Amino acid sequence: YPLKHYLEAMALFDRLNSYPRHDVREFLSQHEGSPIAAMLRYRWLQTLKKRDRWQDYLIDYNAQTASTEQQCHYQLARFRDGEKTQSIAAAIKLWAVGKSQPKGCDKLFGILIKNNHITEAIAWQRYTDAIFNHEYQLSRYLQRFFTTPNYQELADKFYRIDRDHRVVGDYQFFSQHYVKTNSEEIHNVITHGLRHLAYVDAVSALKHWGRYRQIYPFNPTQKNQIITALVKGLYDQDHAASADIYLADNLDFVNTSLLEWRTRESMRKANWQEVLLWIGHMPKELQQDDRWKYWTYRAQQLATATESNTPKTKTPKTVNSGTYETLSIGRSFYGFISSEWLGNDYSMAHRGTTVTPEQLAALETLPGITRTRELLHQKEYLYANREWRQATRNFSESQWITAAHLSRQWKWHNGVVTSMIQAGYWDDIDLRFPLAFKKYFEKNAQKTGVPIHLLFAVARQESALSHNVTSPAGAKGLMQLMPGTAKQTARKNNIRYRNSNDLFKPSINIALGSSYYQEMLERFDNNRILATAAYNAGPHRVSRWQKETEGKLPFDAWIETIPYKETRNYVQNVLAFSVIYAHHLDNHQKILSDKEKQQSL
Repeated sequence: YPLKHYLEAMALFDRLNSYPRHDVREFLSQHEGSPIAAMLRYRWLQTLKKRDRWQDYLIDYNAQTASTEQQCHYQLARFRDGEKTQSIAAAIKLWAVGKSQPKGCDKLFGILIKNNHITEAIAWQRYTDAIFNHEYQLSRYLQRFFTTPNYQELADKFYRIDRDHRVVGDYQFFSQHYVKTNSEEIHNVITHGLRHLAYVDAVSALKHWGRYRQIYPFNPTQKNQIITALVKGLYDQDHAASADIYLADNLDFVNTSLLEWRTRESMRKANWQEVLLWIGHMPKELQQDDRWKYWTYRAQQLATATESNTPKTKTPKTVNSGTYETLSIGRSFYGFISSEWLGNDYSMAHRGTTVTPEQLAALETLPGITRTRELLHQKEYLYANREWRQATRNFSESQWITAAHLSRQWKWHNGVVTSMIQAGYWDDIDLRFPLAFKKYFEKNAQKTGVPIHLLFAVARQESALSHNVTSPAGAKGLMQLMPGTAKQTARKNNIRYRNSNDLFKPSINIALGSSYYQEMLERFDNNRILATAAYNAGPHRVSRWQKETEGKLPFDAWIETIPYKETRNYVQNVLAFSVIYAHHLDNHQKILSDKEKQQSL
C-alpha cells in the first residue's frame, strides 16, 4: 500500500510522549525527505524541547525543515553543548531581521544581549529594517542598543524622519555624521526621508535632493527610488509640467515601470497624443510588448477620432491596422480585442500535446506520484501537494506535459493547470482550460443568468481550479470567497451555508461565487468589466474609480488605467479566459458586448 508509512507515522504521532526515539529515528532514516517524515520530525522536535532533551534535539534536528523557533532552539542547544562561536554567529543572523521573532527565541537572544554580542552596527541593521517595515514598537526597543552619541543621534533622526519627513532637510546634521559612520547608513536615511517627503511636499523634496545629490554618491537603486517618488509627488501635487520635465531629464536613472505609470496617467486624462509621446520614451524592447504595441495604434485611433469626431469604436482609415492584424493572431486579451476592431474571428492558436501510454505508465509508477494519487483519493490535499512537489521538482518540459495528461486522467484539474504552467507550454488550451465541475457551473449559470463561460473564467483565474486552496488573505475554494462575503451572499440568496469549511465544497462554492458575481453585474448595469473588477477589488473601489474617470474613457483605456496592477491583470485575464471557455463550450460569445465596448467609463 503506497501510504503504509503514512499510517506508521500516524501511529508514531500518538506515541511521541512515550519517547520512542529509536522508532522515530528508524522512520526518519527510511523516509528522509518525504513530507510525512518532515511533519514527524517537526512534532518530535517539539516534544524533545518540552522534555529538555537537548542532546537528542541536536541529533535529530534538520535545518531544511525547521521553523524559525526550532532554529533558535537548535542554536541554544549548540551553545549549551559548547559550540559557542558557531551558535552565536547563527543566532545573530536570526536576531538581525526587521520584524519580531517568535517568543521561543527569547532565551537565545537573551544570551546574545547578556554577553554583548549585539554591536551597534548589528543593531543598526535591524533598526533600519524595522523602520522600513514600519515596525515602530520594535524600532523603539532597538534604540537601547545604541550607546554612542553618533548612533543615538542617527537613530533618533531616522525615527523622526519616518514620522515627520521634513526633518530630512537638516543638512548640518547629515554632514556632521557622514564622516562618523558608514556612508551607506546616511544614504539610506536620506533616501527614506526624501521618498516620504516627496509624497506630501515634492517641491521641498526636490530642493533637498538637488543639494544632497551634489554631496553624496547615491547608488542607482537609491536614485531610482528618489526620482520615482519625486516625479509621482510632483504630478499628484499639481506640478505635472515640472514632473514631466524632470522625468524626461532623468530617463537613464528610472525603471520602465515609472514610464508605464506616466503613460497610464495620460491615458486617464484621455490625452492620446501624450500617451504616444510617453510610449515613445520607452525602451524599444518594451515598445514591442503586446500591451504597448496595442496602445501605440489604439492611441493613434483615439487621437484621430478626437480630431475628426470619428466614433471611437471604429478604426479610422488613417490608422495602420497592420499591428491589429499581427496581434489578432495571438491568444490574449490584446489579441482578442484586436480581432474585435478588425471584425475577425478569434484565434485560439491551439497546439495540442500528445503522450504515449509508455510515458504515462513510467510516470505513474514513480513512488511519489503513486502516493500523490492515493492521497488525493483520501482527500489529504495538503500532503498530496507536498508529495507532488517533491516528486516533480526536477521534471523536464516533456515530463511536466505528461504529468498534465496524467492529472487529467485523475480528474485533478488543478494538477493539469499547474503542470502546464511548469512546462511553460501555453498553446494546449484543452489542457490549460479544463471544463472542471461542469455540472455545478451549468446549474448555477442557469440559476443566476451569469454566462457559464464567464463563471469558468473567474474560477480559472481565482484558483487555477483548485477547490481546496486558501489564499494568504483567507479567501477559500474555487471562486476564492472570503468567509464574510460567503455568509452574506448565502443569506441574501437562501443558499445553505454552515461555516467556512463549506467553501471547499465545489457545489457550495460555485453557488455562492456565481450569486456574488451576479450581484456585481446587477450593481454595475450588467457591465462585465466593472463587475469583474468589483469581484476582485470590491465594488466600492470600482465605484470610486468610475467617479475619478468621470465617464470619459473608452472601455479598454479604463481597464488599462485600473490603479491596482493585480486587478488590471485580473480583469484582462478573466475576459480573455472567457473567450477560451466560450470556444470550448461552442457558444461563440464575444469578449464584450457592443454596449460594453461603446460605453464610456
